[in-house]
Amino acid sequence: MTPPSVQQSVELVRGFLKTNAKLDVATANPGNGMTHVQLTQEIDGLRVHGAYVKAAISDSGELIQVIEKLAPVGQSPTKATIAAGDALGAALTELGFTIQTPSQVAASGNFTSFAKGSLFYKDPNVERVAYVDRGGVVRQGYVVETWVGSNNQLDETLVGYDGKVVSTERRTANDSYKVFVEDPGKGGQVVVNGPGSTTESPNGWLNAGSHRSIEITGNNVHAYLDAVSDNAADPGGTTISDGNFLATADFTVQPSTATNRDVAVQNLFYLNNVIHDRLYTVGFNEAAGNFQANNFSRGGRGGDPVNAEAQDGGGLDNANFSTPRDGSSPRMQMYLWSGSGPTAELTVNGTNFAAFQSSFGPALDATGKSGALALVNDGTGTTSDGCETIPAGSLSGMVAVVDRGTCNFTVKVKNAQLAGAVAVVIANNQATEPFGPGGTDATVTIPSAMVSQADGATLKTQLGAASNLHKAPVDPIKFDGDLDSDIVFHEYGHGLTWRMVGSMSGALSGAIGEGASDVNAFMINGDDIIGEYSFDSPLGIRRHPYEGYPLTLKDVTGAEVHDDGEIYAAAMWKVRSNYLAGGLTGQDAYHDFVQGLNFTPAGPSYEEMRDGMLQAVGTDAARQCFVWRGFAAQGIGVGAKSIKRGSKVVITESFALPAQCQ
Repeated sequence: MTPPSVQQSVELVRGFLKTNAKLDVATANPGNGMTHVQLTQEIDGLRVHGAYVKAAISDSGELIQVIEKLAPVGQSPTKATIAAGDALGAALTELGFTIQTPSQVAASGNFTSFAKGSLFYKDPNVERVAYVDRGGVVRQGYVVETWVGSNNQLDETLVGYDGKVVSTERRTANDSYKVFVEDPGKGGQVVVNGPGSTTESPNGWLNAGSHRSIEITGNNVHAYLDAVSDNAADPGGTTISDGNFLATADFTVQPSTATNRDVAVQNLFYLNNVIHDRLYTVGFNEAAGNFQANNFSRGGRGGDPVNAEAQDGGGLDNANFSTPRDGSSPRMQMYLWSGSGPTAELTVNGTNFAAFQSSFGPALDATGKSGALALVNDGTGTTSDGCETIPAGSLSGMVAVVDRGTCNFTVKVKNAQLAGAVAVVIANNQATEPFGPGGTDATVTIPSAMVSQADGATLKTQLGAASNLHKAPVDPIKFDGDLDSDIVFHEYGHGLTWRMVGSMSGALSGAIGEGASDVNAFMINGDDIIGEYSFDSPLGIRRHPYEGYPLTLKDVTGAEVHDDGEIYAAAMWKVRSNYLAGGLTGQDAYHDFVQGLNFTPAGPSYEEMRDGMLQAVGTDAARQCFVWRGFAAQGIGVGAKSIKRGSKVVITESFALPAQCQ
């Protein structure tokens, strides 16, 4: 795209953009030595929301690729007719909050912050920005960041110049598993030394000075116990002044014992550092937006180590990861898990039905919630799935029964809540063991739980009967997600794709984000089954193992991001297998996967993720075909398309290979 040059990388890209003001995607085949540059756009001192440039430059100074999404040049943004407080109010309404707009606490430049109160993790922040409306006009608007404390729900809402919400992006990723621990089934605890000073962690993992056994701080991660769920390190623990965190797990007692809490924090600190360093070796470094307090003058913005919350008391049977922009710390919440026993119970006509409480909504107590049993009827399609609006008042004071399937659990429960239900019982739609439904929605205010498919069928014969959903009378020994590397690596993978790609939300890109997080886990662990020990099943928590995975691109529905994400992960498992069969290593595959994110546009489709990796491997014919064959096997071959149109996805499947790979 340009001849060799001695210009600095950023200036080379800027010069190219000045003479090529509007282009879609310009690409060429890169060589091995690459520099990647990411730029944002400003107009009249305002950051242009959603605008970016990603460029690749060879080691001889040639501009190899430019991906850009830029606002038209030469326009001054149309002035906004609302103030920052109005924008915050509009965002809160859009997200379903019923609180009054908080009071302003600070203003500086384009940023205004408002009091967080007891609801938010951080002060809601409103940034005055420029944006391009659907007609191509550049206008002033506001990006509103709200971050709920209790369930880690991080939303970024674009409010237009006139006070209308343009778009909302949820930057929290959640995963629902019935998980036990980080594979004590694959080996007991071993003593591992920290690495000292390395390229990945120049100051080592651990900050100097004393630490507490339940709060450990380093340059890459701040890990701490948050059992009281106030998003801060709990008090207590013992002082560790020699850097040796050697607590031994005892699985015969609850994780809430003092020693097991020490184990949780030291294990979470270790796993976060492991994945930080492994990702660093394959390209997720400071310039790419990784997570570090000190960036050692190597690019990017510092001040953003992961805040990793062990045994977070805000939920069960779940984990999540919220990723703000570079320079602001992400937050990983790791919960306790129910184990092999039910956590809730539904009593109907003197009969008790075992249930597993959802990770969202208020926790059940021994008193529980009572009401007549009622089957949801949303009037559309499968009327008992609760995926569409339920008539207002039709469930007033009732315990609603809703079938699993078609949409997210939070949607079902929120629809029943709006129809007046006091609690929700979700009937499994498969003859498998029920589990604690997961998700994130801070506006869900009623409890819910899942029962088995068989019990759901029985309950449907007892509609109208008095019922009570309450906490299980016997609390089984819970298990600790902080010890499960599959979960930790998966969650960290959300931070990887949000920082290196961006806009990993919605039906397609959100699914790809879930799949890419599974990829992050199996690239490290080399196991095609995710969470098999934790889920107490040889098949793991996904619908199928990734080896021999039977579903293809045509099975993407846009209804559930974890299910749809499996398609991308399955393709990448085949790519990895192709690398190994071709004499390469898993590290080679991991490197090319991460490097491919540099060549992938924000909010990607399945085929754009494939093409990004193809760009990363460059002219290496063997690797090109390893990638093509892996993706084509899942229907993401030549000519495949995945497009989101409104609330639906449109899929064109193809198993075709390019001529050179046939």
